Amino acid sequence: MMNAETALVLEGGGFRGIFTAGVLEVFLEHQIDFGSVWGVSAGSAYGVSYASKQMGRNIEVNGLIGDKRYCSRNNWMKEGSMFSWDFVYGEVPQHLIPFDYETLKNSPTDFWVGTTNCHTGDAEFFRLNEADKKDFKTILAASSSLPFIAPMVSYRDSLLMDGGLADSIPVEYALNQGYKKAVVILTQPKGFVKEPQKNGWIFKAYYRKYPKIYELLVSRAQRYNDTINQLTELEREGRVFIIRPEKSLEIKRIENNPQKTAAIYHQAMQQTQREIPGLLEWLGDNS
Repeated sequence: MMNAETALVLEGGGFRGIFTAGVLEVFLEHQIDFGSVWGVSAGSAYGVSYASKQMGRNIEVNGLIGDKRYCSRNNWMKEGSMFSWDFVYGEVPQHLIPFDYETLKNSPTDFWVGTTNCHTGDAEFFRLNEADKKDFKTILAASSSLPFIAPMVSYRDSLLMDGGLADSIPVEYALNQGYKKAVVILTQPKGFVKEPQKNGWIFKAYYRKYPKIYELLVSRAQRYNDTINQLTELEREGRVFIIRPEKSLEIKRIENNPQKTAAIYHQAMQQTQREIPGLLEWLGDNS
């Protein structure tokens, strides 16, 4: 089922994104497609296997998160990043658990990856369908480069990092591209309120050369909560359909235990199966 006038928006959240992966697996089972997908950070990382129609790939990749090459202090010592992007977005998709680049390239669904420009503080989105393997790795690495966890990424004469900094849930951006409505997958339960960051002086010192990043960090909680309020209103108007965890996910943002994340994945699948009838009705009513 292609819903050409509906966008799919995927929040980030580090390894909480495994919830999104479970939701998307059910979408694949039911052959639910959208005119475009807008993902940031982990939303993009887990969303690409949905865009390439590779059922089961996300949970297979999940089995590697305990590998030191994936995420570890060892990487930090060697590369200045907890994540080895050469492994995560190079070795894994190109060799270990092959990614179907051709299906993504030829997909009628535009897959947009959100990043943050470190100089301007603006959100920048890149269409992943047209990326070669090198750009695929670079764009996804940029979107996933969390503050303090991974360094900025150079791409097209810009320094980029975590897409969630500039726009944690890019629903407004997606709707402004002409889509009538959006399905939004969140990784926090209803009622979650993001608390302001403490020790702002650390951010200011660490990113002293990039004042826009500091500004985004200290304002992120307010902007996030404003977006949640906006989503509530859009949901009331019937313009968005939200799928979110029923309760807080019992995993860390950086999680090395694949058993814990796999449990969240399967819980998300079960929850989504229950929500599918309502989603299909909503999609039909709003077509």
